[in-house]
Amino acid sequence: MQQTTTPEAGLLAVMNSTPVVDGSHLDYLDDDARAAEIVQPFTRATPSPAQLANLRSARDTLQAVTRSKAPASDLNRFLDGVTSRPSIVDGAVHWEVDAPAPDLPAARLVLAWNEIAEKMPGRLRPCANPECTKFLIDHSKPNTARWCSMSTCGNRLKARRYQARRSASA
Repeated sequence: MQQTTTPEAGLLAVMNSTPVVDGSHLDYLDDDARAAEIVQPFTRATPSPAQLANLRSARDTLQAVTRSKAPASDLNRFLDGVTSRPSIVDGAVHWEVDAPAPDLPAARLVLAWNEIAEKMPGRLRPCANPECTKFLIDHSKPNTARWCSMSTCGNRLKARRYQARRSASA
């Protein structure tokens, strides 16, 4: 697995850390080594157990919000006590987020979600495959992407529809 550095890639890595593999639900944040790699953009160091617990909770809430199963206001608890201060870095304003250490990675995760929601409204969505638990950020011009991966979910669903049409006409 590659380390991610952009807010978008980091957000997707964390949100997609609960895949279904061979019919079993996995949680990549339960494996310390894998979790450290996935959450690196938000922790910038090896995460503590408290940070991982808060990140899991933030991830689960973000997944529910993105699936429209919870209101976005449920994310407020991850922003309690969070402040940001500006500084000039490489000739541009950079905002540094401050929060208590156990809460900082979860706050950064929610802020990355907000950045995507503001810059690309409606483009973060769950995969259209009902058997998939992953999310995607649609970069297509017409905003019509439906699957987390065309080679897996998209191909499977298209093949199933084709077989269903073929069976119906036979």
